[in-house]
Amino acid sequence: MVETIKDEGSPHNIQVSPDGKVEVGKHPAHIVFTKNGEFALVTNNEDNNVSIINAKSYKLINNVAVGKGPHGFRISADSKYAYIANMGEDTVSVVDIAGNKEIKKIKVGSTPVTTGVTEDSKTLVVTINAENSITIVDLNSDKVEKIAVGVGPAQVYLSPDNKYAYVANQGTEKNPSNTVSKVDLTTKQVVATIETGKGAHGVVVSSDNKFVYITNMYDSTVSVIDNSTNNIIDTISVDSTPNGISINE
Repeated sequence: MVETIKDEGSPHNIQVSPDGKVEVGKHPAHIVFTKNGEFALVTNNEDNNVSIINAKSYKLINNVAVGKGPHGFRISADSKYAYIANMGEDTVSVVDIAGNKEIKKIKVGSTPVTTGVTEDSKTLVVTINAENSITIVDLNSDKVEKIAVGVGPAQVYLSPDNKYAYVANQGTEKNPSNTVSKVDLTTKQVVATIETGKGAHGVVVSSDNKFVYITNMYDSTVSVIDNSTNNIIDTISVDSTPNGISINE
């Protein structure tokens, strides 16, 4: 760890961008940038909407109404659609970014937390916290399939080759879980369960597909996993209650 930067309020999720400040809605949860660099999107958990921001001018374009309690999300590789997990209901909202509108909701299961989408935009993965599972959605047909993972799944991240989904199983503060489920997206099977610190929450995979990084909320650590062996190779101490994680490569 190089430095701890103090911030206002209770920061929850991070991305890497140039400096700037934009007013959004109540209880902003996650922020994600489109791959083409044109837009930043922020889910506003208490306002039940998502803010679409011009990433170059830092101007708010629109607040788009979605489902109840929007939280984690990912954006398609073509920068066209955002797939937003609505924790307060059992749906994922699909938002047309350029059109500034929600185009549909997909029913996925109880308490969806966040999403991941494959590079070809054909497959969506959603963590279903209250059911200890993930839902895999065929985006051509909206057909859903559930796969059991660990207790209290929080964030999910897809490997750069789109072969695997890594699911951080957080559990609860009273009964924390301490695993990551590695799911084969072709066979739809859990191929490895990797022990981490307590309260595994955030997850990211390096662009070279060699390492997986997990934030452990109730241990104040980050676990580093060797992707080729599925073993923990390092544990890094950080400040209290780490949540989201990103890599600047």
